[in-house]
Amino acid sequence: MKTNNETAQTAICLLLLAIQIMGAIAFVWQQLPEFRQIAVNPGQQLPHDTFGDLMPAGVLVVTQICFWYRQLHIAIPVRRPNIVLNHIFLFLGRLGFIFGSALFAVVVFRHLPELDWRIDILLAARRGVILVGSLFALFCTSVEVERLGQAFERKSNLTR
Repeated sequence: MKTNNETAQTAICLLLLAIQIMGAIAFVWQQLPEFRQIAVNPGQQLPHDTFGDLMPAGVLVVTQICFWYRQLHIAIPVRRPNIVLNHIFLFLGRLGFIFGSALFAVVVFRHLPELDWRIDILLAARRGVILVGSLFALFCTSVEVERLGQAFERKSNLTR
């Protein structure tokens, strides 16, 4: 039987994970138009957009606060083994970083080599920091989802 403290810890853990997942979805949703522009027009710096630059930074801060708070203060609840949930969460964790990987590949391998001397260096540097931070936040979220999947893993020495 669970105590009230264990129930509260489980609820907080799931809430923090839900915030991280919503942050990852918001980041991907907001970045899709910019991703298309970078893929279609390599070497052309996107115009300055205050909302477009602040929104990922805000999502980055919120998701990182949730991630590190959970890491430092709340254990992932241990559940009874469930192979289906184990595989679903592991799959979602890996799937969660595909967009980040694709964005990184397009920016680094297609877009950066095409940039010329007319770019705004400060804007590019600020966006680069936000990009790297956002990729790290997507990684952290995918790790959290995978850890939840591992909580449903069968604890056996036998491997099938």
